[in-house]
Amino acid sequence: MIPTDRLRIKVTIAEHTFFLRIDPAEEEAIRKAVKHIDDKLNVYREHFPGQTSAKYLAMVALHIGVLFQQEKMRTDTRPFLEKFDELSQRLDEFLADNEVSV
Repeated sequence: MIPTDRLRIKVTIAEHTFFLRIDPAEEEAIRKAVKHIDDKLNVYREHFPGQTSAKYLAMVALHIGVLFQQEKMRTDTRPFLEKFDELSQRLDEFLADNEVSV
């Protein structure tokens, strides 16, 4: 059974219409994503005329995938945590070697 608090929306991407049941809190993000996809489709259609819809959608998918990876790399704190752990260990070793208590 579908929860009654779900919102039913209609979105169109590349001449394909989709009816979605979503959490109302997701609506803005979904509509912005659809707009972003449509905007990119139009850019690729302008710059590379005569391609198939599948090729345009693949170009958009690549574009969005690159953005996702760039954001993921930008927000990945793992290298900083590893460096912090390394520096912390080196400091502990230095303090132990020099008999400094904290």
